[in-house]
Amino acid sequence: MNLKRRMKAIPGIFTMILMMKGGIAFSSSSSACMFMPPVDSNKIVLKDTLHFADSLEDTDSEEIDDLIASNWIVNQIFAYRDVKEIPLNICIQLVDSLHSFILPVEGKVWNGFGPRGTRIHKGVDIGLNHGDPVKTAFDGVVRHAARNRHGYGNIVVIRHFNGLETYYAHLSRINVKPGDQVKAGDIIGLGGSTGRSRGSHLHFEVRYFDKAFDPEKIICFETGELKASSIYLDDEFLTTRTRLTAKSRPQVESVGSEEIFHTVKKGDTLSKIAQKYGITIAAICRLNNIRPKNIIKPGQVLRVN
Repeated sequence: MNLKRRMKAIPGIFTMILMMKGGIAFSSSSSACMFMPPVDSNKIVLKDTLHFADSLEDTDSEEIDDLIASNWIVNQIFAYRDVKEIPLNICIQLVDSLHSFILPVEGKVWNGFGPRGTRIHKGVDIGLNHGDPVKTAFDGVVRHAARNRHGYGNIVVIRHFNGLETYYAHLSRINVKPGDQVKAGDIIGLGGSTGRSRGSHLHFEVRYFDKAFDPEKIICFETGELKASSIYLDDEFLTTRTRLTAKSRPQVESVGSEEIFHTVKKGDTLSKIAQKYGITIAAICRLNNIRPKNIIKPGQVLRVN
């Protein structure tokens, strides 16, 4: 990883990095450089800065490897048809300091999630104008992006680092392809009315191992904000015909809640711990000042929120 790429990996962390030899200062906000007196190396250490940037890149790489490790099928919409047992009773972290959320489109929910006669409407329909930009809700990688005339119409499916997938259907245009890494807020296509659709709108779904649940359980489409920073996935939460009520609402950890720690057991890996707590490997590394390649040992205590 060259210096230029590593500098780009840490925007906002430093406005200026000082090169010790020769007393040269490079500004991250300008192409200009100027000569300055040599700086004491124990005050600013470039090596540590670049080491941190390398750590971020390694973390991203490991997260993506985990993301596409299983059931990564790019030529069909549903990827988990062969999975017989869905992992349940786990906490899924929706956002953290490294991964954010953006509302896919700003509009009124025309049609909610739930039974429609003999079938189930497995998402929400959000009104938009033809050609309006559609954004990805969370960070992730595009698993499926295809144009077709039936059902979903032109659709993009994105797998996220917390194990969820989001579907964006009836698009008039697709701007991404399978394998593209996207950040929350990236434009993945334009709104339309392709497929089985009556008027321009976005059909938006949230799925876990192909099983859809009501997006309004986690997103307030009126305010454009998440209702919680994490969710607890169990049978009740994933029951198709049960809408979330105050009585049945799962207990979730919100931003600023009490810290949670995990004691490493034999056989634990960062990937397993991340999945258990619905957090990303990158977040665990950041919280505990470790790198993805570090070996964790039984008895070691890791912060996981």
